[in-house]
Amino acid sequence: MSEVGYRVALLASIPLLWCGVCLVLSWASGWWMLSHRYLAKPGDGSGDDRDSARMRSARIGAIQYHSSLNFIADSRGLRISVFFPFRPGHPPLFVPWSEFDKIRLDNRLFSQRIKMAIGRPAVTRVVFPGWVKFRMPIEYRSRDL
Repeated sequence: MSEVGYRVALLASIPLLWCGVCLVLSWASGWWMLSHRYLAKPGDGSGDDRDSARMRSARIGAIQYHSSLNFIADSRGLRISVFFPFRPGHPPLFVPWSEFDKIRLDNRLFSQRIKMAIGRPAVTRVVFPGWVKFRMPIEYRSRDL
């Protein structure tokens, strides 16, 4: 194979490697299992009372997503999506508020966070920014805090 052929093969393999890494992260975090139960449909998280936060950090399962998650909350639940370059293996999720369980505050020196389990039985544990706590309806927020 010529030198040009090797360069073309290398350039073609980079996107495949990137997609493979994103798929492994999706599986390791539990996102893959969450997507089987909570796959977002068009219109989820688009109610009149919606509120959004972009480029936030959170932990899902064992994986820390640094400044790459987008949240949209409405009265029905929470829509979670990943910033576009990290999207392979991470379809948008819509989790109804009733599916959050074992809610605990986890305040740090300069930040508020909330720890929860998603699903009954739990599919995975998450640590979301405090922003989520203040968008959650009070009847769910005060259930376990």
